[in-house]
Amino acid sequence: MQPRVVYEGGLTKAAKVMKLASIASFVGASAAVPFFFTGDSAVPSAARTILALTTIGMTGSSTGIVTWALRPYITSISVLSTEEITAQTPLLVETMTVLAQPKVRLVFPEQLKPATQPLSSWVVDEISQELNDKAAKVLEEVNKGRKRLVTVAKPGDLFYAHMEGGLGSEMEQIIAVAGPSQA
Repeated sequence: MQPRVVYEGGLTKAAKVMKLASIASFVGASAAVPFFFTGDSAVPSAARTILALTTIGMTGSSTGIVTWALRPYITSISVLSTEEITAQTPLLVETMTVLAQPKVRLVFPEQLKPATQPLSSWVVDEISQELNDKAAKVLEEVNKGRKRLVTVAKPGDLFYAHMEGGLGSEMEQIIAVAGPSQA
């Protein structure tokens, strides 16, 4: 069965650009460090070292913050069923890797619990043996011919979805089962 998209993150493009720009600024700053130490200058080498470390520290910390903040951001949710969404309907939740590449995980609505962490809607709960067996079968089917494999969401994984206004009926069904964010 072909996955059917039921939710798309409204800020996906902006999130991808922010991640890539942040990484590019860190790489650029790192590449520029050797130039701090070349050429003749009246600036002492200790000051140059402090300047280089400050540059790397600032760009590195901003990249870290952007990566942390956008890690749970859901770019899309797809279902593998044409029927009404229930607690055991397999969901394919797509987020982004550090380099803004798609990362797809399989989760069931009954595993999604309201999260209390900032920038998170849901936290993934433990999976029952019954759902674990079902997940194995779903993954076998879904991963046929895929380059980037879908994996099972791990307990503790965080997801963030926009839950205000303009949601489709399928997304509202997912929220009804999983519960809205408490954060």
